[in-house]
Amino acid sequence: MTHRRTLGIALLTVALVVALLAGGLFVLGEMFYEDSYSSEYNYDVRMETNGTLSNATVLVPVPVQDGGVTVSGAIDDGDYYAHPEAFSTRIVETDRGPMLEISVDEFVVEPEYYRVVEDGDVGRTERIAADEYDPDDPDTFVRDRQSYELTLRIESDDSIETRDPVGTEPMLEPRVDVTETTCPDGAERCYEYAGLVYAEYDADPATEVSIRVSHGGENSWWVGGWSGNWYADEVDANLVGPQADWITANGELEAGRGSYR
Repeated sequence: MTHRRTLGIALLTVALVVALLAGGLFVLGEMFYEDSYSSEYNYDVRMETNGTLSNATVLVPVPVQDGGVTVSGAIDDGDYYAHPEAFSTRIVETDRGPMLEISVDEFVVEPEYYRVVEDGDVGRTERIAADEYDPDDPDTFVRDRQSYELTLRIESDDSIETRDPVGTEPMLEPRVDVTETTCPDGAERCYEYAGLVYAEYDADPATEVSIRVSHGGENSWWVGGWSGNWYADEVDANLVGPQADWITANGELEAGRGSYR
């Protein structure tokens, strides 16, 4: 009888210790969660071309919430990273709504030629003259595209609604013909829509230009490793030759990605 009582007390003690440890770990995890929790919006614009552009002006969508452009202050203050610096950037009002205007007098694209050289167990590249380039030689290659890129990050004091951001969070505008679609793995709600960009520039007829605009919001935290959730809104268009008009762009929104507590 005494043996059974002793065993019961031991089991109860173990259970209490386990419960205390679990409770302590839970409290500690909640402390890490609250201390590390952060929310951030991002806005990225990338324009890539394989030919020289002259007298170029491009208008692209911007994130809008409650009728206001959420990145206006950062753009006006120059609180963003952009390369190359020859481009000028500003928010403008158009008959299609507010947009980001990107302009440059001339964006020169000159092919650069390279050769892969083995250096011990590691390969390296070295630049070569144009007449040394051989398209049939796999060890030589050409970089014939240049890009403009703008990157902006804005911290949020409030948690971001990433599961169902439509109507509550900034979305790229303008957007029309919005249709809910089947999501790929990892997302909860997805949409396709038609966006708009305006492009005006002189270029050779074969010059290709790709334009990609992305915006999204993310919550992140650390509890034994980084976790987070996010939504991503993106518009892209591919153009050929000189331009001077509005172009319909492909728009996609994926929401509810990541982990949720």
